[in-house]
Formats: sequence, structure tokens, C-alpha cells
Amino acid sequence: MEPGTDGNNRPVSGAASVPGSARGPRGSMLRVGDIMSKDVVTAAPDDTIFSVAQKMSVQSISCVVVTYKERVVGILTEKDMLNSVAGRDTELRRLAVSERMSSPVDTIAPEVSVLEADRTMEARCIRRLPVAEKGRLVGIVTQTDITRALISLNALRYVSDIMTKHVASVPVDATTVEAARLMSCSSISCLVILHRQEIAGIVTEKDLLKRVVALHKDPNQTRVADVMSCPVVTVPPSCSILSAGKKMETMRFHRLLVTDGKAICGIVTQTDIMRAVRGSFDAAESRQRALETELADLLQHAIRDMQRVRDFLDGIPPLPAKGGASADAAPPTPAQMISGPVSLS
Repeated sequence: MEPGTDGNNRPVSGAASVPGSARGPRGSMLRVGDIMSKDVVTAAPDDTIFSVAQKMSVQSISCVVVTYKERVVGILTEKDMLNSVAGRDTELRRLAVSERMSSPVDTIAPEVSVLEADRTMEARCIRRLPVAEKGRLVGIVTQTDITRALISLNALRYVSDIMTKHVASVPVDATTVEAARLMSCSSISCLVILHRQEIAGIVTEKDLLKRVVALHKDPNQTRVADVMSCPVVTVPPSCSILSAGKKMETMRFHRLLVTDGKAICGIVTQTDIMRAVRGSFDAAESRQRALETELADLLQHAIRDMQRVRDFLDGIPPLPAKGGASADAAPPTPAQMISGPVSLS
């Protein structure tokens, strides 16, 4: 296959750009260019899935941006790798990136607000956006970057308020292909591994990438017990969202299991935290709009009241001239004693 083309040698379509006109509460928010990562790992369309999986594993990254002649033509993520395992792809050493990458891929401009970038990710169910300027790749912004930028700006609640209570699990003797299929069909990024109904570990998309795909293991013969991460890092339901977000950032996790003793209460992810952050900002925007509307109404009422006062005073006859005053010098009316016109400015 020729680089920059699909399976039928048609040109791969370009990136869809996200406009940048958003405003957050109290004016402009942080821009994408302020928080993006500038060192972007890239791949070519004709690279193999296996070589890219090794690159992602070594550099501990969750995606590569696929470029052709410095233009963004696609993106390959851990989820794409998961779907390859679930679909029983066996020729990953020969399978080209262009056959599994997502294309066309949305890009975003550096001047777009961070809040708008987050809303775009939420609307399109994605966790990262390549940043392009004049069509050329200049960086990448991820949900982790946005979480880091916004979470400390909000007074947030407890993880028990936002966690997902249903947690998918498989036994330790399940195969990785069974785990991959469950994750792919359920559109989830991790599974809890149980041994005698107790938590033994957790398996994520990254675990399957690093310990199955990158090592070219047979997923039908590899058990989840051999690739799971353990011990599992947990937080109690009373943990604050701010603390949970900081723990994820420090440990480079995308999720934390919520437990009360040995009982699993739920799971909290970066996506859950970003929804809470977004809700806080949306509430702030709503309060600001309501205050601005109330202020405008008060000003209009004040202007109408002032006009009524002036109309009333205009109806009062002029005061008689006092002795010694020139007959030509008429005294001011009460309305003229009110200085100047009233305006909003």
C-alpha cells in the first residue's frame, strides 16, 4: 500500500479542524497551546502495527499520530490495539497502520480554549486531539492535560458522587482474548481481575498493548493473570475528587478503583472527573449569565424610574423670579436641575 492512501489506493482524507471561538466563565480560558505536549510521537501509514505497538510500549504512550508529508492523516490508539486483539488479528508484524488507524481524525487549533477542547472530546467520545496550525502538526492535547489544567480551579466533591458503580470483572483464569472482547463489546478500558471473589489485579488497554501485542504473544493462550497490574491502587468513597485527580496524575493512571475495605464500590476515571469539572464550569457560566441578566434588568428599571421622575418634574411650573433678577433670565425648571441624559454607558 502506498503511504497516504487507503486499501484502494485512494488518498487518505485530511484532518477535520475544530473551530476555536469558545469562551469560559469570566472571559477567555487557558488555550490549548498553553497545555499541549509538543513532543508528539508519530508513525507513517505503512509502518506495521507491531512496530508501533513496541514504540508505544517503550515510551509508555497511549497513541501515535499518523502523518504523511507532515500532515495528520490518522491516529492509532490503545483501543485500536485492543480491537485488533479482540478481532483475532494474528499478522500484526505485517498489518499496516493504515489498516487499523482512525481516519480522518479531528484536530484542534492551539488558540482554542481548553474548555472547548474538553467539550469536543466529550461530544466525540475521544481522549486526545492532535493540535495543528496551518495544517501542520504542532502538538497533542489529552484528557490528562486538561484534567491537570482545570481540576485545581474547582471546589469539587467526593469520588462517591461521580464514580461508576458497575465494575466489570473476569476471573484470573480468563484468557486475554476473552478480556479484550468483553472490553471491546462493552466499550470499557479496564477489567477487575477476581480470585475467589477478591481483587487480584486489574487489566487495562495499556496492559494488553505492552504485555500481549508488543511482545507478540498469542492472546488465546495468555491468561489475564499473566498480564494484569497488581497490587491495585484504590481510594475510599470519601476521597475528594481533587485528591483522586492528583493521585492519577502522580501515578500516571487513568482510573482508580473505589473500595470500602475489601468490597468494590465502584471505579472513578479521568472522564468522570472531567464531567464533574465541566459541570462546575457550566454552573459557573449559568450563574454568570443569570447575574448579567439580572443586572441588565435592574439598570433598565432604574432608567425607567429616572425618566418618570424627570417627566414628573417637567410638569411642575417654573419657580417665580426673585427680586433683582433680570426679567429675561428665566429660572431653571426642576427637571433642568437634573444633570444630563441617563444612559447605560
